[in-house]
Amino acid sequence: MDPRNLLSVFKTVQKKNLISRTDISKFTHLSESTISRCVSRLLEKGLLIEKRLGKSSGGRPPILLDINSEGPFSVGIEVGETHVDVVAINAFYKILKSESRVVPKGISIDVLVDEIYDTFATLISAGKIPREKIISVGLGLPGIVSKDQKKLLLTPNSHFETFPSSDVLQRILDIPVFYDNGANLMVFSEYHLNRLSSDSILLGVIIGTGIGAGLVVREEIFRGSNGASLEVGHTVIMPDGPECRCGRHGCVEALASVPKLIESYNAKSNNIKINDIRELHELFSKGDALAKDVLEQEAYYLALLLANLANIVNPSRIFIGGEITPVLPDILEQIRKHFSAQILLTNTCDIRISKLDQVSIAHGAAIMAMEKEIESYF
Repeated sequence: MDPRNLLSVFKTVQKKNLISRTDISKFTHLSESTISRCVSRLLEKGLLIEKRLGKSSGGRPPILLDINSEGPFSVGIEVGETHVDVVAINAFYKILKSESRVVPKGISIDVLVDEIYDTFATLISAGKIPREKIISVGLGLPGIVSKDQKKLLLTPNSHFETFPSSDVLQRILDIPVFYDNGANLMVFSEYHLNRLSSDSILLGVIIGTGIGAGLVVREEIFRGSNGASLEVGHTVIMPDGPECRCGRHGCVEALASVPKLIESYNAKSNNIKINDIRELHELFSKGDALAKDVLEQEAYYLALLLANLANIVNPSRIFIGGEITPVLPDILEQIRKHFSAQILLTNTCDIRISKLDQVSIAHGAAIMAMEKEIESYF
């Protein structure tokens, strides 16, 4: 049995609801024997349920299939610079419960793992989610993840230089664990939240301490040959610009990341100093001229990056999110304006703000992990 067929059958039932085996075969173009084997496996695992609600044509009414919303469940975890966010979803990918915990910078890996476990335990307890019904856990991490989604290979902007393999967390949680890059998962979450068509190409850019991007192509996350695709923070948009931490000059990360945005304001301000992006948003809202100038420049830099990416990828839609979210409503129209001036007419597309904001990465992680686990059932 092809694991992609198993996932295809599951997702067809998820989209259509109350569907017969014969109709699944029509939608997926898979043989009825293949559909029968896939459905049997998904019923065995409790992901699908049968209902006798179809119209009869003379004999017994056909048995229709639906998603089992009462479990199994999946949990997604974002491990951020200063926080751990955890969500639980059902097989419709609906968020059932979320939890968040602040963690200090400089925390040891052992303590961080304890925080992840404690937040996970708090979530399932508060949400009254049976632990035995959780079939998968996904982690969204700030860096490059191995192609097999078991190891964090590189964390250029994180305070922790190493992170245990998924096998370590799997032994602690006693549940299959899968890793992915946070930007990949943000855009994966948006793909499902917006119920986009299966042929959509969705680009997501996440702006925080660093800048990363994710791409969903026809329902799947694009990861490149070894999992390191779309490290867009090191796209040069100003060749003679400031030095980046990577050693080159004019990378978008050295110009438009959240720390650089705050640094830019503080360097030009004589009396007001800010510590975070929300303070900058508050100053902009009060009519602060410098905040307005700094954010206008930010909009221009981000538009250049997005236009370059759109000219290369030709996405259906672009989403922006991350730590920068509080100021995005202030500059979204400016980003769109500059973007339109830079993009080829053939590659123009809409730019939107990520819907889930804080938990989008955790939500995408839960979806990714559930789909990986389903594929393992073949």
